[in-house]
Amino acid sequence: MSNTQLRIVSALVLAMIVTLCLIIGKSATILFIGLVGFFVIDEFILNFLNFNRSNKSYMVSISTFVAGFFYFNFFDHSDALTKGVNSLGLIMSGALIYYLFITKHDSLKIQKFLGKYTVLVGLLILIPFINLSALVHEKQWLLKMIGLVILNFSVDTGAWFWGKNFGKTKLWPKVSPKKTVEGFVGGVISSVFITGVYWSVFLKVPTPFIFVCFFLIATCSQVGDLVQSKMKRQFDIKDSSNLIPGHGGVYDRVDSLLFVAPLYLWLMLQM
Repeated sequence: MSNTQLRIVSALVLAMIVTLCLIIGKSATILFIGLVGFFVIDEFILNFLNFNRSNKSYMVSISTFVAGFFYFNFFDHSDALTKGVNSLGLIMSGALIYYLFITKHDSLKIQKFLGKYTVLVGLLILIPFINLSALVHEKQWLLKMIGLVILNFSVDTGAWFWGKNFGKTKLWPKVSPKKTVEGFVGGVISSVFITGVYWSVFLKVPTPFIFVCFFLIATCSQVGDLVQSKMKRQFDIKDSSNLIPGHGGVYDRVDSLLFVAPLYLWLMLQM
């Protein structure tokens, strides 16, 4: 089986798992999101930071994530707490944008910081995952969650199509050699158009404000992918793991989704 065929099969299996959880309902979806978060922490500590599972920092990070995730989703997902965590998520996304554009490519600051304060990894990853799971507690949660999936992953598909067929101008070779300006622009425009059609059919006709937000979220989806690309280059790894055949690790699949989740949740809270 070729790598392309392997990627397609893996993607179909993942899509079936996600669809099944969404069909079963809220609890299954929340538990699936939590399981994804567990794998992201596991990959980050083992493969980015080179710690093992018996390390105290690993156990603290996992425990922090599990306790915080379950507390929010099954004990207290009040409006006040949701807005508070959403604000933290937006701040974190802003910090990652600063990291992407301001931090030098050969900087070791993030390696040194996370290596010294590995116990914080669980908390840092918890914030975007709560922003993602908070959507499940919204009205019309299923349609809104599907909207986020369409908005985020159609960027990748659109960028691949436009980049492969029309891409000539490299976007940022030092960070991601394969990405092109044509793919970036085509991916964003395709995502906004497809998501706009979806919303018009299943939710409501998007206002100009919502379209602007779609554009920003689609752009941030690409930025989130670049953040992970830069991080992997600085940590000198190709993939977060080899758990998903043809795709790499779990974090490789959800990096952009986690990055845009706070902004998408903020938009939902305004409606």
